[in-house]
Amino acid sequence: MSATLVLSGAREPGPWPWRSGFLCALCAVPLLLFGGSVTTLGAGMAVDGWLIAEGHFLLFFPAEKWFRDTATFVEHSHRLFGVLVGLCALACLALVWLRDPRRSARLGALAALLAVCAQGTLGGLRVLENSPELAFLHGALAQLVFAILCANATLLSPAWRAVSRPSRVAHAERRAFAGAALLALLVTYAQVGLGAWYRHGLRPEPVAASALRLALHGLGALFVLASAAALMRRAARLRAAEGELEVGLARSLRLLPGLLLVQLLLGGLAWAGFRPGEIGPAEWALSIAHVLGGALLLATLAVVALWARRLANAAAPRRAAAARLEAR
Repeated sequence: MSATLVLSGAREPGPWPWRSGFLCALCAVPLLLFGGSVTTLGAGMAVDGWLIAEGHFLLFFPAEKWFRDTATFVEHSHRLFGVLVGLCALACLALVWLRDPRRSARLGALAALLAVCAQGTLGGLRVLENSPELAFLHGALAQLVFAILCANATLLSPAWRAVSRPSRVAHAERRAFAGAALLALLVTYAQVGLGAWYRHGLRPEPVAASALRLALHGLGALFVLASAAALMRRAARLRAAEGELEVGLARSLRLLPGLLLVQLLLGGLAWAGFRPGEIGPAEWALSIAHVLGGALLLATLAVVALWARRLANAAAPRRAAAARLEAR
């Protein structure tokens, strides 16, 4: 299927804005892994202080203290990757502002930077106040920030700047697909919140309260499956109506079934292998893999919802034009 550039008449932004956005999202993966490890190991207060940590500026924290124990290594590494992601987001915004004239690209890069800054500030306040509530909020927002970074990379990608020509315009199907994508995204993020609620409530709570949180998280998984199944059905109808989907959207949709299956498997293994008070290598690996799987699933749905909204918006002007022609 042929493609034409949306930016006709405008200068090409080149590859660097997209590369910077992609690098920002990629660097957030180890940030998530170390963040999940902080929660799993209970290492949130392993380093005293935030920007000034135990008498040292964050970036100049001594190596002998950094490697003194596992908890300190995990917590300080998490902070360093947070700084790296922040610098990448800042560089991305600068490159987009200099090279890409599109309003959506600039807003996306700005949203990515603001999300990273807000998340970093929240993490710092969590340490300074030693607040379990802020720890939960920091954990619940982490995967949302990752989804925003992936959405920003999508807005800057070559696939987003290229518009394919569908064989038929199915406005009703596009709107229904966009609605199903948004619903799946919201349901999945609610499930992410339940997972963070469960993980941050394990240690100080009795077994009954922990079991209730786990049951709600398990129930949430059923809603995620139902919303994802509805989304895939709508995608199949849209594909039948238009013949072929956008390349970026089709790739994201192909990832969904595998991500769902892996996430369910990881969640089941993590639940089966969990023993209160015992965090061995297997428990740690399953826990952070499950956290990363949830982040990847949420980010994929965010990208699908972004594409779906674009398709729905693109069909609306054509439908209005057709109505005006019929009225003449």
